[in-house]
Amino acid sequence: MKKYFLFSLFIFLFIGSANSQNWTEGFETTDTLTLPAGWSKYNRANFPIDPATHWNVRDTGKHLPGLSTALSKSHSGRRAIGVSWWASVDTNGVNSGIADAWLVTKRIHVWNANAFLSYWYAAGGGSAPYRDSVQIWVSTVDSLPQNFTHYVQTISGIGPYGTFLQELVTFENYVGQNVWVGFRYYMNCAIDGYFVHLDDLELDNPIGITPIGTEIPKRFDLKQNYPNPFNPVTNIEFDISKSGNVTLIIYNSMGQEVATLVNQDLKAGSYKYDFNASKLASGSYYYRLIAGDYVKTNKMILVK
Repeated sequence: MKKYFLFSLFIFLFIGSANSQNWTEGFETTDTLTLPAGWSKYNRANFPIDPATHWNVRDTGKHLPGLSTALSKSHSGRRAIGVSWWASVDTNGVNSGIADAWLVTKRIHVWNANAFLSYWYAAGGGSAPYRDSVQIWVSTVDSLPQNFTHYVQTISGIGPYGTFLQELVTFENYVGQNVWVGFRYYMNCAIDGYFVHLDDLELDNPIGITPIGTEIPKRFDLKQNYPNPFNPVTNIEFDISKSGNVTLIIYNSMGQEVATLVNQDLKAGSYKYDFNASKLASGSYYYRLIAGDYVKTNKMILVK
C-alpha cells in the first residue's frame, strides 16, 4: 500500500530524479529485525536494554514490550517504527534508569534553503496520562550520537494513544552540507514514558533548479542574474539548446571556486537557479556556465 501525505509546503517542478534528493520512508519494506538502508540506532544509556524495546519496525496490531493492552499503530499503511518506555529497563536486573535511545536517518545532502524533513509521530497515552518526549537533533559530522550538536526541538505528548501529529525539520542553515537527523528518546521512565511511534517521513530537498518555459532555445545563453546587486538570494537563468552535461559554478574575485550549483545532464530547455549566498561574504563573484563547447562567465555583486 502506498503511503500518502496530507501536508506539503512547496511545489517544485523538476526534470527527472537527478534534480532532487527527495525520499520517503514509511517502513513498509523493512522488517522487525532491520532498519531502512543507511539508518542506524544507538543505545546511549549506561546499561543494556532489550533490543525489542529500541526503535523497532512493527506491523500494526502487535503487542508492545512493557504494555499489557496497547497495540502497535501506524499513521498510514501497515507499519511504523517505535520505541518503548522499557528502553529504560536494565536487562542486568538493576533498577530502571533513564532511557537514551537514538534513531538516526540516513545521510542527507542539503541542496537548497527550502529543504525540509516532514514526519508523523504519536507519543504517550494509554490508560494513564504518561507523557513521552523525543528530542530532535542534527549532526553535520556523521550518525554517531556524540556528534549531534545542533538541537532542534523536543516533541512531547500524552495521547490519546495512537494519535499522530506532524512536525518538520528545516535545513536553511545547512545548505551545501551533509546532515543526519537524530530522534532521541531521552526519558526518566520511572516517572513518565509509554510508547512513541514514528511514521511517514518525507524529505523535500530541491537542488534549486527549475525549468522555465516549454520551447527549446535556439542557442546556448547565460543571462545576467537578477536582482543584482542582491542579498542573499538571486536568480540565474540560462538556456540549453542541446541536451548534455551542464555545470554552473560560482567563483570569488580571486578566481577560487566557492560553489558548484549544477553538475549534471540536462535536457534542452530554459532553466532558473535560485542561488542562496547567505554563507558568503559581501563582494564581487563570478558565475560560469559550461555546456559542451559553450562557456560564458558573468559577474554578480553580493551586498549584505
